[in-house]
Amino acid sequence: MIYSYELEQHVLSGLIKLPDCYPEVATILNSEDFYSESSCVHKTIFKVIKMALDNGEQIDEIIIAQRLLDLNINFEDNIDITSFLQTLGMKKINKSGFIGAVRDLKKISVRRHIYTQASKVAKRMKSIQNSCSFDSIIEEADNLYNTEIESYSIDRTAPENIYEDMEEIVEERGNNPVTEFGLMGPHPRLNELYGSLLRPGNISVVVARSGVGKTTFCLDFVSKVSLKYDNIPILHFDNGEMSKEELLHRQCAALSGVPLNLIETGNWRRNEECVEKVRAVWPKIKEFKLYYYNVAGMDVASQVNVLKRFYYSFVGRNKPLIFSFDYIKTTSSMRGKNSNEWEVVGDMVTSFKNLITKEILGDDGEPVITMLTSVQSNRSGVVTNRRVENIQSDESIVSLSDRIIQFCSHMFHLRPKVAEEIQAENSQFGTHVLEPFKHRHLGQNIPRALNLVEKEDGSKCKNYLNLDISNFTITEVGDFQDQVDAMELASNADEDGEQVEVDL
Repeated sequence: MIYSYELEQHVLSGLIKLPDCYPEVATILNSEDFYSESSCVHKTIFKVIKMALDNGEQIDEIIIAQRLLDLNINFEDNIDITSFLQTLGMKKINKSGFIGAVRDLKKISVRRHIYTQASKVAKRMKSIQNSCSFDSIIEEADNLYNTEIESYSIDRTAPENIYEDMEEIVEERGNNPVTEFGLMGPHPRLNELYGSLLRPGNISVVVARSGVGKTTFCLDFVSKVSLKYDNIPILHFDNGEMSKEELLHRQCAALSGVPLNLIETGNWRRNEECVEKVRAVWPKIKEFKLYYYNVAGMDVASQVNVLKRFYYSFVGRNKPLIFSFDYIKTTSSMRGKNSNEWEVVGDMVTSFKNLITKEILGDDGEPVITMLTSVQSNRSGVVTNRRVENIQSDESIVSLSDRIIQFCSHMFHLRPKVAEEIQAENSQFGTHVLEPFKHRHLGQNIPRALNLVEKEDGSKCKNYLNLDISNFTITEVGDFQDQVDAMELASNADEDGEQVEVDL
């Protein structure tokens, strides 16, 4: 078995001689990390030391020996516990060597437990019947490993004084400045106002009613970002709303500009122009890396396991991944008798947030996965035929769990323009509105993102993005400030009898 008698003794000796280091040690070790032939002795000594130090008591080898004698424990081989502890007290210990020994002992413990789990997996694989499904086999292996492995992370819970590292980190960034932080999207004005929606470890959310275009927006967004950054792999989870074939047809329509109905029916082959456009797509997609997986009916743990397996098997450690989820919801099969829908959804969001911020990290300890998802708005998010002043665009439209709002870095409301807006504008300002109501990060133009925009009638409203959605392709048409400026310019030109072409 994997263990180190010498390291265990070194750690115990260090605890007795350097009790002030105990708070740091307590965040790393527990009694189960002791496993030598004398594990019972070492483990028991550690427990007694821990109990004393947790209570703020003074300790030395004599005090610990007496407490062990008082417990009247009969150790194997009739060990003289007093002499045993005196031997520990004679070891030469320094703080750096002691903490190093603590960390080394933890690593040995982790190796031992993983070895044990691997043995369990091997034993279980022998007993599984051939009738078991492929996914069931993989999930069982994952679960056996993950129940053990996920609990290990050195110093995960240790509090840190962030000011100790502030000067070094800020100065280092000043020495090596970056032009952008995170993966920048395909829409310049959106980037300018809100920065990257795809920061590693962050979740960005698009809220919309069914059929509005949230799937189109998200897929278009991540696809263009992937291409911009040398084809970063995209893993797309579909929650039962769209089949692989439907997704392929949509993407082909978006890339070719050929109407979807012609793609779906195959009638694109009857038109030479359409044939040329469609077949021009084939060379483009050779390097595309959009991976599809239908997670309908799967529980949260299984979904997380799929993502983990995909990352380590297809992406590779330390490499970036864009995770697209369409969309966060639950089904009756995912809910237990005592679970509400909002609880399951909350657990789902929490699980994915933990996965991309704590579990799958690069060697530098930083996140490597970005996540873009969508969620249905409730009835208050319906805007068809409403007046502009009656449109709700805040957190109240978010269905299900508050944890969606809590854990996301950006949240936007995507909606089609209402009749009043269409009548007042013309087609140059697009078909849809993308309005932010949560932004943990901002872009370079903070005033433009935060300041209210004054309309022609003197009233003010939040700034938002204008989008044109056509045949599953998204085009940004400036923000509302651009729109107001353009309309004012056109109005002034009209008064002067000039013809002005507005460029957004």
